[in-house]
Amino acid sequence: MEEETLKQYMNEYYRGFTGFELEHLEDFAKCLKEYKEFNLADYEIAHLDNDILFPPGDIKIGVRDARTTSKSNISKKILIDIAVFTMKMGGENVKRILETILLEKSHNDTTTKDATDENTTEEEIDRELISKFVKENMLSFYRNFLHFEKHHIDDFVKAIINKERVNLVNYETDHLDEHLLLQRGKTPNGVRDNDKVMGADVIKDNLMDIAAFTMKKGAAITTKILISLGYDHFKNLQKKDAAVEELKKTKDELNSLIAKYKKDKEKIDDLEKEKKIANE
Repeated sequence: MEEETLKQYMNEYYRGFTGFELEHLEDFAKCLKEYKEFNLADYEIAHLDNDILFPPGDIKIGVRDARTTSKSNISKKILIDIAVFTMKMGGENVKRILETILLEKSHNDTTTKDATDENTTEEEIDRELISKFVKENMLSFYRNFLHFEKHHIDDFVKAIINKERVNLVNYETDHLDEHLLLQRGKTPNGVRDNDKVMGADVIKDNLMDIAAFTMKKGAAITTKILISLGYDHFKNLQKKDAAVEELKKTKDELNSLIAKYKKDKEKIDDLEKEKKIANE
């Protein structure tokens, strides 16, 4: 996949988080400040589409630490809640990207099939979209968040307790690959509330920081998935090109045989005419 195409898809991924802090942060911060249970399942139902893999409120592949509950550590519970919500929102963004790629792929497949007089039906496209393509890559996306709570949440919990912030520049340097679009510690335009004074509310700052880190980890995962898809697509294109060339070769040979048959038939017709004239 070309770098410019990859950047377009990643910009699309981040656009799905526009307005995140303004729309969602206060809901999580309010519960954290009041030490109240956050109902993530209801919140996802209210703000997200149905996830094609997991039920509202959870990602059942080892992202959470089962020992963390509202009773054991409500701060940690709410921090992982906002991280899971961010993952699910990222999953929606990835799903849209995958659907776009699939539709483009289906269009290309249709163009190739037209050369062989085959038709691609809507049923075929939908089946591949739902069963073979989107779910597999969505599962790959979520699996890369395995043990997320164990590896990251405590760092942000400690920052809240100490009334300080995690240094996102250093944290991303330690835990994420180099980003294709954004510098370390930076989030895309429109994700954070630019009117908010940083440092005025350490709880909100850390909630937004863990969400931003989750977004960028999701972006790193998505980049790898798209690069892999681009490589697979390149291999498929090579196979298709070879198939098309073989088809053209066969067609040329067939046309050559038809032309030879016509010439031979003309000769036979001429001989039969000459024979008929001679007999008369």
